[in-house]
Amino acid sequence: MGVRRYLVFSLIALTGICFTADVDQAMVKIYATSANPNYYIPWIIEAPFEAFGSGCVIDDELILTNAHVVSNLTYLQVRKEGDPRRYAGEVVAISHEADLALLTVKETGFFDGIEPLELGELPKTMEQVTVYGYPVGGDALSTTQGVISRIETSNYAHSNLSLLSVQLDAAINPGNSGGPAIVDGKVIGVAMQSRTQAENIGYVVPVPVIRHFFQDIEDGVYDGFPSAGLAFQNISNPAITDMYSIAEEQTGVLVIGTAFGSPAAQVLEEGDVILELDGFTIAGDGTVQIASGIRTTLDYLITRRQVGETVTMLIVRDGREITLEMTLEETFEDLCLVPHKEYDRLPRYYIYGGLVFEPLSLNYLESWGSEWYNNALDYLSMPYRYNNWRTEDRSRIVIITYVLPSEVNTGYQSVRNEIVSSVDGESVSGFHHLIELLESAEGEFVTLRTNLGNMIILDRLEALAANDEIMARYGITTDRQTE
Repeated sequence: MGVRRYLVFSLIALTGICFTADVDQAMVKIYATSANPNYYIPWIIEAPFEAFGSGCVIDDELILTNAHVVSNLTYLQVRKEGDPRRYAGEVVAISHEADLALLTVKETGFFDGIEPLELGELPKTMEQVTVYGYPVGGDALSTTQGVISRIETSNYAHSNLSLLSVQLDAAINPGNSGGPAIVDGKVIGVAMQSRTQAENIGYVVPVPVIRHFFQDIEDGVYDGFPSAGLAFQNISNPAITDMYSIAEEQTGVLVIGTAFGSPAAQVLEEGDVILELDGFTIAGDGTVQIASGIRTTLDYLITRRQVGETVTMLIVRDGREITLEMTLEETFEDLCLVPHKEYDRLPRYYIYGGLVFEPLSLNYLESWGSEWYNNALDYLSMPYRYNNWRTEDRSRIVIITYVLPSEVNTGYQSVRNEIVSSVDGESVSGFHHLIELLESAEGEFVTLRTNLGNMIILDRLEALAANDEIMARYGITTDRQTE
């Protein structure tokens, strides 16, 4: 995603501000109107709704908040603390993976008299923390206090990506999202979510992730977080240690697979044991110590890097220790069969002879509700949950979501939620490949096979001729959305 070009200065320099500003005067309340796409009926947009969030000024023209506050945005307003007026705002840069966004207000005078807040460092457990924001229950600025209880990687609800997070026991409620967590007058994180199944457990996006976002967008382009495309197994059984000639028990992880063409696939082999990554010793449970008293999963050593950077590894292969370098050229989005949550884009779809095709995504799986992992068809949910790496033959899973009944597709109306395996005998590797196969077909008939063994045979010319009539019948303005 492109970043507006007037963001040309180094955001890392924000950490060099030499004063401690009063937090209240740097707070803003955010009013966001959004309209979500419908992944089950991908050519429509749901009714707009307004949501509220919090943010803080971190530079004289920038406001830091959560991405989920302004995702799928149609209209944005901002109100600064102590001023009843709402001002039109706009998004400068956004990271849905890290649940972070930068906003600005262009109207002259909005930022006058506001001293930006300073970014701090990764806090220590048991430190006192104060969370500022505008939670439900009132319109005035609210503060809650607590202690830092845990620092480790965890799943971000907005993106479902696992990144470093800080857990605290200060209350975080709807409306708090995007507000700063303050230790010693400095921002140590941005409030993002709470755990509904437990009391007083909240999470903030910590400063290292915020800095990663800032560094990423310095060149005006957002790249995201890198992925190695690596699957590994913890080492906890002494037989594994002996078999792979590991000198010390409970050390290292066993490589059990890689995504096709991934950074890991370029240098690692199945059966390698990774002992060290980026200079950190890996324990047999797959964790590393990143600071005194702080252990987290080794994924952090990958996601803390920028796309294009190189990490070193010490591995054991065939009983010998070898040092390797791995360049992190791709993101999870590049390597996965089923992408994480998508925002700020229309669903991709393609209609051919009344058959509706979509690339499988987490957004589509969520059409089964919040418990999609239990409710969705196993063959659709399993790739995302357990082995979500592209292969040599497939970069994306494409499904027939359902059929728009018409004379040309008579007999196939019951086909829905089936994976397209092949078109005219050629395996389908992805969404754009499917379109290419259908539109380059030259025979009298087009034959599609699905993962359930169904064969769909359409008269090619009749299918093409029927498209306009089918579109008109169901009120669809275009037969495709491909980007």
